[in-house]
Amino acid sequence: METNILKMISIADIASLANALSGLGAILAVLTGNTILSAQLLLLAVVFDSVDGILARKFNEGPMHALFGETIDSLADIVSFGVAPAIVIYMLTNNSLILIPVFLLVACGILRLTRYNTLLAGQTSPTEVFIGLPIPSSSMIVALLILTSLISFESMFILTIIISLLMISSIEYPKVRDMKVIVLTGILTLLCIIPNINEALHSIPSYILLVLVLIYIFGLTIYNFIPANNYSISKLKVNNNVIDDISTITRNSSKSKKDLHKK
Repeated sequence: METNILKMISIADIASLANALSGLGAILAVLTGNTILSAQLLLLAVVFDSVDGILARKFNEGPMHALFGETIDSLADIVSFGVAPAIVIYMLTNNSLILIPVFLLVACGILRLTRYNTLLAGQTSPTEVFIGLPIPSSSMIVALLILTSLISFESMFILTIIISLLMISSIEYPKVRDMKVIVLTGILTLLCIIPNINEALHSIPSYILLVLVLIYIFGLTIYNFIPANNYSISKLKVNNNVIDDISTITRNSSKSKKDLHKK
């Protein structure tokens, strides 16, 4: 088995390292009182986390690199989306009671990533649906509340507990595939990250992005609890496949009958 770290690491893993280092930077920034920079680095970590998956699929070099990549990605995520937002929340709220949701966030983040990796081990197809809220949402919410000046002890206490519990829930959150949504989210995120741009635009990009993130989190959560929705997202896909199979069988049957009639 290969043990040379330079041969094991890929370009996607470099993006994962950048993700973790952005999270570390966010911690150092908030410790030195630079709150805005801390928020921007949390969002930058989200960008690197999104990029590493794309790079991994494009430059897939075999099972060993895949396993190495999955491990480094999860370790980076717990730094940037577990520990970093927890410390930022604690430093900004200045209330000892915030330790309850902060500890919960880190614990649930670790459990969320462990379950994801466990399920991924037996998965043969690309991920289409996340079980439990994706962990980057924690840093997104914290960063955007800072950039919109809406952060407070009350908002952080409630939202952190909700997000933590949703991470370890069995609620299904679809992976966003719509290019229009991806491009819009990417542009808004970059406008929030680039220094002074968000402020120059009166924080409009951060407000819009915050609304989109909240819709994704709570809109899909509420949808899953509506009694009328008897089919989950994954079951709906299965049923659609069944319908396609039935349609194919029906068409083949009709064709066979026509051929028999001609004979």
